[in-house]
Amino acid sequence: MQTIRFDSNDLPGHEALRREQWVDLLSSGYVRLRADARSDLPFDGQLRIMQLGHTAVGRISGTVETIARTRTEIAAENTDNVVLLMNRSRECMLVEQKGVRVTCTTNSAVLIEQCEASAIEIGRRDICDFVALQLPRQELRKRRHGGTACFMTLIPGSASLLALTNTYVDALLAHHDPDAADTSWFAADHVADLIAATVASQGYCPGEAPSLRAARLQAMLAEIDRHFMKPGFSLKTLARRFAVSPRQVQVLLAEAGTSFTDEMLRRRLAQAHEMLRSQRYAHLSVIEIAHSCGFSTVSHFHRIFRRNFAATPGDVRDLADS
Repeated sequence: MQTIRFDSNDLPGHEALRREQWVDLLSSGYVRLRADARSDLPFDGQLRIMQLGHTAVGRISGTVETIARTRTEIAAENTDNVVLLMNRSRECMLVEQKGVRVTCTTNSAVLIEQCEASAIEIGRRDICDFVALQLPRQELRKRRHGGTACFMTLIPGSASLLALTNTYVDALLAHHDPDAADTSWFAADHVADLIAATVASQGYCPGEAPSLRAARLQAMLAEIDRHFMKPGFSLKTLARRFAVSPRQVQVLLAEAGTSFTDEMLRRRLAQAHEMLRSQRYAHLSVIEIAHSCGFSTVSHFHRIFRRNFAATPGDVRDLADS
């Protein structure tokens, strides 16, 4: 078990030299990288990295703006590892890979590939501070039973398995015995299992079994059924309840030939149609019914109602009264 501990404040010499040592040690603990320091602050950086067999666990912090792995670094040292990045900063951390950008808020995470160019950008209100768990892709694949991992998909900080992973990592990094071979032996498998479980917990992934996708779709549609009349119910709300990103919800619904907007509209129109036909709501005007069903403008309500039912709201009400 190899442990890297570095604090730039403990080193003499020029600031540029301390920054170079920070980058060199970060690269030796994981893979070749480059980093750009912030121009408005003196360099200050800490590293705690533990190599456990086929895994590497570490907490990285410093006054840097970006940490990048470009095609140059990949050509010099290519690996087939995956890395789970967990943001510990109070600032959002922007992660970019293969044209996809994910904003990690405090305590949230994202899975990336080391064989692809990537960049991490930190806001200027706080220092860079994140945990990185590295694992060979084949080890993740074994634990996913051949399933496809969800790269570049936000894992919310509220996910219970992510909280467990963070706690376990903190306990490991607080361990100071470099000769504890038993710790290394078991911890490597524990970390690998936690990465696989955390990634799996985020929900729908491309490549997931069709039966699971179908079950998740039905659960989402049922959730829309229960809450479509609530003013604050949105795509983000639905995604949050299933611990996935809004984009994942959109993709799943698109596979079924629909969308969140279409599903909400269909239910609200059906509710309005039912209310217009019911004597229970005869005391409400058409405008009041439209607003209660989530339509902000009457003209929009009339137009879309007529398109769907081939009749105006007034026609439906008159027919019910006759």
